[in-house]
Amino acid sequence: MAVLALAIPATAPTAVAAPAAGAHEPHPAAAAHDRHSAARTAAQAPEAPSEPSEDPSEPPEDPAQVWSRISVPHLSLPRSGEAVAVDPMIEFYDGAKSLPGPREVRLVIDTSGLRGVATVKVTDGLCAAEGPVITCGFEKYLRGPDKPISVTAVEGVAAGTSATIRYEVTGERLTGARTTSRVSLGTPRLEVAQLPDKEGLKTGQGIEVPVVLRNTGDRVTERIAVKAAGDSGIRLAQRHSNCRYRQGDYGDHIAAATCYFDRPLAPGERVALASPLPGSLTDDAFHTQVTYSAEAVPGDQDTTQGGTAGSGPELTLVPAPGQGTGFATERLVRFVAKNSADIRAIGDTLKPGKKGTTRELTFGLHNEGPALVARPLREPAVYVEVTLPKGVVASTVRVDEEPDENADGNCFTYEDGKRKPFAPGHRRYLCPDAGVEAPGSGQSYSFEVRYSEDVAAAEGTVRVRSGDTDRPGDGGFDLNDPDPANDEASIVVGKKAAGATGAARAADARPMAEAGAGVLPWIAAAAAALLGVGAVVFALVRRRAE
Repeated sequence: MAVLALAIPATAPTAVAAPAAGAHEPHPAAAAHDRHSAARTAAQAPEAPSEPSEDPSEPPEDPAQVWSRISVPHLSLPRSGEAVAVDPMIEFYDGAKSLPGPREVRLVIDTSGLRGVATVKVTDGLCAAEGPVITCGFEKYLRGPDKPISVTAVEGVAAGTSATIRYEVTGERLTGARTTSRVSLGTPRLEVAQLPDKEGLKTGQGIEVPVVLRNTGDRVTERIAVKAAGDSGIRLAQRHSNCRYRQGDYGDHIAAATCYFDRPLAPGERVALASPLPGSLTDDAFHTQVTYSAEAVPGDQDTTQGGTAGSGPELTLVPAPGQGTGFATERLVRFVAKNSADIRAIGDTLKPGKKGTTRELTFGLHNEGPALVARPLREPAVYVEVTLPKGVVASTVRVDEEPDENADGNCFTYEDGKRKPFAPGHRRYLCPDAGVEAPGSGQSYSFEVRYSEDVAAAEGTVRVRSGDTDRPGDGGFDLNDPDPANDEASIVVGKKAAGATGAARAADARPMAEAGAGVLPWIAAAAAALLGVGAVVFALVRRRAE
């Protein structure tokens, strides 16, 4: 599977390396995971490979053949024996000249330097080992290995011991590349304390995230990254110069901050932010949360990417002995505002028909606001419970957009208060909405229905409800609905439905992506903006492990 990403050097001519003809078009939402894109290739006569260069920082302005680069992060191996994947990033660049595509491309990984320090396992089918040297091939359109090897510390080796792995890319019609990465034993391990949830807040009110962290590893940190990501309803103030901020829809979050600290933190030591990360609730905030964590990163890691730097004073860390409880690698704190969401049910009208008649039924829900509905953990915040008119049963279901990974984009057969996988031939079904539903947006569902008998006039219902109230231990999700009267609408055969129909229904229960309930990943939006002004695009197609 091809996945898209951008790598943009500080100086280089404006150019785009486009996918080869016939290449699979990647989905932009996958970009946050693999950081690679399809390279432009073309079949030409073979040429001798060029001598690899040692990790050049920038591509040539006018390449005579496709240029390449390897980037591999340094690894800190836990001494517990846990395997760590090695993930080289390989970039190709042709200056947008449609140069002949590389052939016989190989990635060679020399792990001989790890002897006595760590063991190596090949983890991708494109790669094969001969002694300590692993050679990986590339498939069509430069689909390369995905995390080709994993490395595990040898038991008993002292913390702080380090070794080197060497990498080389070669191929015909390709400027090859070499680089090395350091592997060190022992690792700092950072955990953050649990913060208490905040309830009874007002929309627009300021919030604070006072992070406390500790090092439970066996090595001192070189650099610390503290990360916070706010769900819909959260804004983070761009206050500190050593923090980088992102605002706007991307994934499940609408605001994020990453703050870097060049601070050695010894094993067992605790520190806290000198002042809490500040933010505020938006006017449509209701149930929302901030996920936060801390990570030990190499001292040479680039801290100038991933958002916009704040303009205020630098944030610092201060000693916090004995502070904090409930430590974990990641925590979240919930903020609940005094707000409400009026969810309106939308029904439909069916024409009378004889037994065996088939019709299309469309029903759904619409968020009248004022609050944005966002359920923690992205489980469905709202459900539609539908009871078809007597003599009408469902044959198939179609949902405009898959609302939730746990619901599989489907509706459930609903009998005796219990849900089962969708099956045709029933009258009662339960349809999950997305985990996020913005004011002014909605979700529609379509059934192909069949008349199991002659039907001239009959009535069913569409009812909206919150949460997973059919699941033991789940009390549902509080909507504080200000108008319960519109929580139910009619599905009728032979007369006007007591809910929007026709053009009005289509406008109210339009698909999520069209209505704005879906969220565009931040990285895809950023990529589109960059391409709009011209950018150098490096490219690699990452082959996902099956």
